[in-house]
Amino acid sequence: MNRTTKFILIGALILVGLGAFLLLNQKPQESAGSGEPSVSLPVFPTPKEITIRNVTKDVVTYSLAPLGSKAKPIEKKLAAGAIDRVPTAQTMVVTYKKYGQDVTYSLNPGTPYSFRSDSSGQLDIWVGSHGQEDAEDLAPFVPTPQTVVAKMLEMAQADKDDIIYDIGCGDGRIVIFAAQQYGAHGVGIDIDPERIKESKANAKKAGVEKLAKFRLGDATKTDISAATIVTVYLLPESNELLRPKFERELKPGTFVVSHNYIVPGWEAKEVDSATVKDEEGTEHSVYLYKR
Repeated sequence: MNRTTKFILIGALILVGLGAFLLLNQKPQESAGSGEPSVSLPVFPTPKEITIRNVTKDVVTYSLAPLGSKAKPIEKKLAAGAIDRVPTAQTMVVTYKKYGQDVTYSLNPGTPYSFRSDSSGQLDIWVGSHGQEDAEDLAPFVPTPQTVVAKMLEMAQADKDDIIYDIGCGDGRIVIFAAQQYGAHGVGIDIDPERIKESKANAKKAGVEKLAKFRLGDATKTDISAATIVTVYLLPESNELLRPKFERELKPGTFVVSHNYIVPGWEAKEVDSATVKDEEGTEHSVYLYKR
């Protein structure tokens, strides 16, 4: 081997070694054609906000203060139908009068709340379903016990020919049960995207996706004229708000079944009522109306 050939061979070996070194030390995310998905950091909503809607018909007086703060609470008044938006990342304490006594409640940032009248007509605050300016907040999400669901549909004489509209469908249990037990078609309406997502997942799990459908939207603006049975678990003021819609859109003979609360102004249309106990022994009322 002559001197020139040795130099060429040594040079080639150096280049090969350098290439191997660079290849072995290359960062995975920089390797071309690796097929690895890019990693993105989570994006958190900001600023945090607490919303309080006044669903009552009166001005509500209350105060707000950060939890644990010794500062003087801020006194507030909220007009009927108005929304108080509180930009904060802190837990706040709201104080208001109930039965003539001061009541306090902790409010978590990023959560909507609403002042409502309870079943005794007293002011109370509830976790709301949303804080949208352009949509009615009809009720907080409280699931209807399965024994009550069964009684509501039994009283309405549900069968396979019915189309059931559940206003404020929550997790979808009423239209899913109607599909399972009676083969009835149903439409659940809710303004909360998480509830609709949950309802669809529950319908798929129950195998009734073709019968149980769910719509995201404001129930006060959704056409319900196709219904033969309407089910609600709302507070009295929300039932009263929806009553003109029932009278305007529902066909004569359509049943409206309400869990726990009457439809004010429909006393003459009430055709039946019942009391049923849930799995824990708590009594619930069911009211049946005929349009």
